[in-house]
Amino acid sequence: MTASDHGARSVDIRPAVDADAPALAALLAHLGYPADAAELPDRLRRLREAGDDAFVADVDGATVGLATVHSRAVLHVARPVAQLTALVVPPEMRGRGVGRALVDAAERWGRAHGADRLVVTTALHRADAPLFYERLGFEHTGRRYVRKFS
Repeated sequence: MTASDHGARSVDIRPAVDADAPALAALLAHLGYPADAAELPDRLRRLREAGDDAFVADVDGATVGLATVHSRAVLHVARPVAQLTALVVPPEMRGRGVGRALVDAAERWGRAHGADRLVVTTALHRADAPLFYERLGFEHTGRRYVRKFS
């Protein structure tokens, strides 16, 4: 999958592979989720065994973005719900179409898995994220609360 980023460079979207582990670790650190690159191939395997997926964005041969997407069967709607659980593009690559290309890939994946909607949550400290999602047509529909198990 290729998308143009305002006519300058192309953004290539592909499924993440084990060899991407160092780049994935760096991207997850940008989100505030430090990860040991050595653990990421196993996480990718578990993600895919559960029927979910991870995509990366490459620009000029460098991996510059990550999206993870999941499909959930829920009782309150008839079709599965696709959920974007991680989307990260480093600050220096923002505004170049990378995030949009990753969201588009997640939506295509969701449609292919029977979903009729893509949902996403974002942390309160990510001040620029709500405007990004709204520009892409997402609606603000609620709040998310977290309770960690002790």
